[in-house]
Amino acid sequence: MFNLSSIPEDELLSSAELRLYRHQIDEAIADAISDDQALHRINVYEVLKAPRPGQLITQLLDTRLVRHNASRWESFDVSPAVLRWARERLPNYGLAVEVLHLNQTPRHQGRHVRISRSLHQEPGEDWEQLRPLLVTFGHDGKGHSLTRRTK
Repeated sequence: MFNLSSIPEDELLSSAELRLYRHQIDEAIADAISDDQALHRINVYEVLKAPRPGQLITQLLDTRLVRHNASRWESFDVSPAVLRWARERLPNYGLAVEVLHLNQTPRHQGRHVRISRSLHQEPGEDWEQLRPLLVTFGHDGKGHSLTRRTK
């Protein structure tokens, strides 16, 4: 769930994205025989109803096919959900992230994408720098839009 109460009511949101940090998986790179085996699919869903044990009612917002040979940030468009949450000013049920390992190797399923703090933090890993971010873009209606001047 995301607390959107800090967004002013007169703010006009234009878009939103979820940013997730993903770690390189060294063992998976070494085990990959072909390029197809070096892929993961990351799906981001809006949770539409309060979760019940073993059941989420979701709607797909964005998906991405990624190679697991680099550590980097991935951005996912979650605008439809966040714009509705901000407009309706009602509680939301959050987002669900699914990571599918396309080569179906269970031993590599673990720490590719971090969406929660780990009890056993790796040395040199700073959760505050790597935690998922919900980034919103908007305009408060104050000031002037930038315009291009002609000569």
